Amino acid sequence: MKMYDSLMKAGKWTAQQNKAENGEYVDSISELVALCERDGFIPRYYVDTPQDKVDRVIQDLQDYTRNLVVEEMHLGPLLERAVRQIESDRENEIDDEDNDELEKQLYEQYDEENTDEDYEEFYEHEEEERKKNEELFELLESE
Repeated sequence: MKMYDSLMKAGKWTAQQNKAENGEYVDSISELVALCERDGFIPRYYVDTPQDKVDRVIQDLQDYTRNLVVEEMHLGPLLERAVRQIESDRENEIDDEDNDELEKQLYEQYDEENTDEDYEEFYEHEEEERKKNEELFELLESE
């Protein structure tokens, strides 16, 4: 490591030595900004013409949008219909909230726990229905 440092200093290959001698190297953001402002790389005023490909793409998109809105014949009714649809969707959301409240009120009476008698009654009812179905199937098969 010591040999490396001594070779770097002897050959004057370190950035600090080169900067001190040549003054060509920039090793901080503030120096880079000062250099750009001094040499004029950063425009100090608004430039309407595209500076690069990205600016050209942005300008093309803006022109396309402007032409679409200004020159499209049937765009007005289309936008009005879209606004009406959005309004009706909002009203439907409000109606859905009202329906949720109504459901809560209707099912509050069923929040009680079921008892053993309720289960017995249900199973008896199921058994009666099963017997009726069997009788009906037998009647249909005999015909």
